[in-house]
Amino acid sequence: MLIAHRGDTSRQPENTIAAFEGAHSLGACAIQSQVQFSAEGTPWCFAQPNLRLPDTRRAKPLHKISDRDLRQLPMNTFAQLLDWAGRHRHLDWFIELQDKTLKSVGAEQAVEAVARRLRHQSDSFALLTSDCRSLRLARSIGCHQVALKLDSIVQCLSIEVLTLAPDYLLIRDSSVDCAELPPGPWQWVVYEVNSAQEAVEWRARGAHHILTGNLSLLMRSREASDVYGF
Repeated sequence: MLIAHRGDTSRQPENTIAAFEGAHSLGACAIQSQVQFSAEGTPWCFAQPNLRLPDTRRAKPLHKISDRDLRQLPMNTFAQLLDWAGRHRHLDWFIELQDKTLKSVGAEQAVEAVARRLRHQSDSFALLTSDCRSLRLARSIGCHQVALKLDSIVQCLSIEVLTLAPDYLLIRDSSVDCAELPPGPWQWVVYEVNSAQEAVEWRARGAHHILTGNLSLLMRSREASDVYGF
């Protein structure tokens, strides 16, 4: 499975419906998007640390910006993402709550806001964080799938991760210090892989899926298509 990192960012602004449309048209199997919260607590699709409004000099974190101001920008709410996804049910999704979001909004509040919306969706959505406690909470609320982001391979052998048994484990390619990814009750996602040769190599090393920011290149690659079957 090829996962488009924030959509088709080569041609469209990241984390927007336009980028998701682009990834879909290229043939992506899945899309990863980050969610942050506005000053009113509305979830928006956004990944960067700060955002500068057109009429201001200083950039501010999203949780200090109002919905009214955000609606003036080429951005999309999480609700709009869900509405679009409902019309493209064959796609899988990884919805990430970054550490900074969990800290600024509060882990419980952030997880409940997203998991509550995902509870009514199909099994095609996975909530992604680097915090086991947040994923346990998401499961208790009724989130169908959870994905855990790791800093190192050794983490997957910890009691905390083994007892959580996430559906997916995500790890950065440069953080893997072993020849093959350890098996477990999960599927491995390696990021960010942006060449056909790397895609082929990671498949051989045990990666079930790859997260890429260069979807168009991999979709054109015969090498990668032979391995991933697209």
